[in-house]
Order: sequence, then C-alpha cells, then structure tokens
Amino acid sequence: MRLPLKEKGKDKDSIVLINKFHDDLKEEFENSIRKNIVTFNTKVMLADFSVIDISSFDPNHIVKFFNTLEKLITSRDSKWQIVSVQSTKSDDLRRIYIQFSLEIEAYYFYVYMGIQFHSLFYYQVDKEVINLSKQIREAESLNNNTKSEITIEGDRIIKEELEKLGYKEVDNSQLFEELFTKSDLADKLIEKAAQVEENYPSVEKTDTLIDNLKKKLEAFVIEAYQINLASLDQNKMLQGEEGMVIYIDFEMIKNKKTKEKTSVINFEKISKETLSEMKRGFDEITQTLAIQ
Repeated sequence: MRLPLKEKGKDKDSIVLINKFHDDLKEEFENSIRKNIVTFNTKVMLADFSVIDISSFDPNHIVKFFNTLEKLITSRDSKWQIVSVQSTKSDDLRRIYIQFSLEIEAYYFYVYMGIQFHSLFYYQVDKEVINLSKQIREAESLNNNTKSEITIEGDRIIKEELEKLGYKEVDNSQLFEELFTKSDLADKLIEKAAQVEENYPSVEKTDTLIDNLKKKLEAFVIEAYQINLASLDQNKMLQGEEGMVIYIDFEMIKNKKTKEKTSVINFEKISKETLSEMKRGFDEITQTLAIQ
C-alpha cells in the first residue's frame, strides 16, 4: 500500500506514526533537491537563428547528491538495501532516481526518490551556426535540382529504350506485368538508369559535403534541462510532468523464501518495538538528507 495511509480504526496511532515517516522524509528530500538544483541563465540560438534567454541546471549535481547519500547510508551498519542512482531517457523526458528498501521483521518498505525533467536542444550563439546552415541549404538545393535532372533524363532514356524494344503503345499495367515476368528486361532498364547517374558525379560529392557540414553543425548543439520544482506523485510522473518524486510502499512479507508480499496488514499487531525500529530506519535517511 502506498503511504500516506488513511488514519482510522483502533490502530490509528500506528498509522499516524508510519505516515509521519513518509511526511518527514518527503519534506527533507524535497528541501535537499531544491538546495542541490542550481539553475543558471544562458543565451541560446534557435533553428531560425533567433537568440533567446533560457534557464537550465546541471543534472550531474543530482547524480552526485544521490551518490553521496548512498555512500553515507552504506558506510553505517544500516539495514537499508539500496539500488544505486539510475537515469532514464525517453524522447525529451529524463529521470534521475535512487531506490531504497527496508525489511523489519515481516514488514517491508520500498522508497523511490527522484526528479523528472525535460531535455531541450539548442544551438550555441555563434555566427558559424548561420554560416553552416546556409551552406547546407545551398548544397541540398543544388543536389535536389541535380537529382530532378537525373530523373527527367532517366525517364527519357528508359522511354526510348522501351520504344526500341517495341513497348511504345503498351499501357502501364501491361508494362508492369512485362517487367515483373521478364527479369532480363527489368535488369536492362535498371542498367540504363544507373548509367545516367554515373554522368552526374557531383551528386555523390555534394552528399559527402552535406554530411560533413552537418557534423560540423552538430558540434554547436547544446543540451539544456528544464525542471519545475513541483511535488509529483507517481501518476503525475507517469504523465510526464516535471518535478520531484518520492513515494513509499509499505507491505507485509508473507513468505521470506519466495519474498511474496501482501498489502493486507493488521496494524494492531505491529509492536511498539517494531515501530521504534522502523522509525530509526527512516530517521537514518531523513537525518542524512538534512546534512547535505
């Protein structure tokens, strides 16, 4: 079951305490993220060469923050199991997160903490971006014109060749059938078309030029990161919103060997000693976050 829980019944006191584990950790985690996301303003160039001001941040600071948190927890005699910091990419959506799990007697906690943000690509503000883009457009235009000439010339030569072979008055459907059934005819026409392309060596040279220009232009591409420091639940995270994400699942282990778990928990059976041990576990992470 996902924390926080509804506070009701005879076991309300236990639920209130467990919910406090969630609330305290969430508050400290989000405070720590806000301290470790340092935004800066910079100028970038768009594809239309206009220059705008944007705000970005360095995700590596969050990676270092999570790595430090992991080292501090593992350096102690801690019961927390940790899945080291991970990052994912999906189109322009990015995630950086760390996962913790804790077993105390027959009870299990899973903690996910992370951020979700967007990656946006721009050009550096540099006149060379305009120069290279102009060269690419001119080269592509030249190639398109040349390829149109090749198509026209190829169609003319193929038409002449078909007329020589007696296919002057043949309609398209019959001609298609002839080409499909007579591979030698199709091969001959393909050969003629290839000969036309050989008369235009500039196409290959221009293709190479365009590739080289695009590689040079790629060197001016920069990646900026956009985040809104809102508090997200898992649903909002899955919807692709930007912000800070923390959620905690609480379950009971039905079978230690198979690790089978259930969300059906009798809170009246959780002893004060067990609750105290749970509190010590959560205080460990909460207090570690507080000193970062």
